[in-house]
Formats: sequence, C-alpha cells, structure tokens
Amino acid sequence: MRERPRPTRDHKDIMIGGCHVRLTYGRTAGTRWTVNATVTCGIGDQAGEQSLVTGAFDSREAAERDALQQVTALLGKNTDRSHSRVRNWS
Repeated sequence: MRERPRPTRDHKDIMIGGCHVRLTYGRTAGTRWTVNATVTCGIGDQAGEQSLVTGAFDSREAAERDALQQVTALLGKNTDRSHSRVRNWS
C-alpha cells in the first residue's frame, strides 16, 4: 500500500502598512484551516517581528480573513500624510 503524501504547508507573502507579512496556511487534524501570520517591521537591527495564529475555520478564506483582521489591528491605523491638505512646512 502506498503511503499518502502529507499535505505541505503553503504560504503567502504580502506587504501591509510597509511591513512584511507572511501568512502560513495549515490544516488541523480534521478539515479545518488555521493561519500563522508573521509580521516583520523595521530595517536592519531595528527590525521587529511578531507572530499570531488564528483559530480553526471551515475554509481557508475565513482563516485568512481573520489573520488579516488581526494583523491590521496589531499594526493600528496608519495615515498617509504625503497627501494631506495641511502643509506644516516652514
């Protein structure tokens, strides 16, 4: 009898608010999905990293949506000041 191949963990790399985010998708013992998100912000020795894990969801898309909501909450609200109408330059 041939051994069934073990499912591999796949990932997606994206940028959110100037930070690198790696979403790694996994399956629980059943058919539910989880996502491990690793957020890296900063440059060189000033870079910091933080990870979070979602709960188990019925679909990959639901797990990804939850991970992105958690990452967005972690990073907070960012404002692009390059398009502000207020000019405080001297």
